[in-house]
Amino acid sequence: MQLNTMARLLYSPRLLLSSWQTGPLASAPTAGLHSTTSLNVAASTPVKPKRPMNAYIRFAQGIRSSLASANPKASPTDISKLAAVQWQSLDQASKAKYEEEYKREQAVWLQKNAKYLSQLTDAQKEEIKLERQQRNEGKAKREQKRLLKELGRPKRPMNAYLRFCAENKPVVGLSKEDNKMQMKNLGMQWRRLPDAERDRYTKEAEADMKRYQEEMKKWEDKMLASENVEAVRKKNVLLPPSPASTMAKKGGMPVVGSGGSVPKPKKPSPTTGRP
Repeated sequence: MQLNTMARLLYSPRLLLSSWQTGPLASAPTAGLHSTTSLNVAASTPVKPKRPMNAYIRFAQGIRSSLASANPKASPTDISKLAAVQWQSLDQASKAKYEEEYKREQAVWLQKNAKYLSQLTDAQKEEIKLERQQRNEGKAKREQKRLLKELGRPKRPMNAYLRFCAENKPVVGLSKEDNKMQMKNLGMQWRRLPDAERDRYTKEAEADMKRYQEEMKKWEDKMLASENVEAVRKKNVLLPPSPASTMAKKGGMPVVGSGGSVPKPKKPSPTTGRP
């Protein structure tokens, strides 16, 4: 009987502690169990050491605040440009000092990073590899977008629905939820729009697309003439790859006939084995 009574008292809801309780009881053994569990989870994931800054970034970070104070109206990009100018004019002895600091920290980081990599599981290594691949792909897309903008690639026009939204969107600068509700209302308005009014947006979009196609054709011809082939033959480019380039990618040796097409190879004769 005494054992049963003691068990009921120990498991009473008043004595059970939760992780959110504060006060003197927060240091009870139950709270200690919660903290031990969280520490074990954190310990299972190694902490990646931070790569040290190179000599130039180290120098720029040291003078950024003084440059910002001396040029209060300068943008962050302007501050970076001013730092680059000062770095170029810096004497070799000072540059060597920053370089030595970087190499010293780099040696320590290499040791820590080797230890960090040795503690990773195969699943964690695969996840890091995937994240690195995604970052590289994102960087390549941004570089391609920047290149196309510099080369003056025509901007793809909006379709009929987007033209309607751009023309009838009443308010800008809304919160995420309010803007979502606004776009939902625009979608309902578009579905209730009379056919004659919707046809107007459709015809405007078609005319704009025709203009875009003509501009793209001229732009691509210009890019090919200037040997900027990397700017064409990409996604959403109107000109498809020629049969010759397609065969070349597959490792074939196409022979283009007079009609501009690749002749199909003749089947061998079943008796002679010759074409």
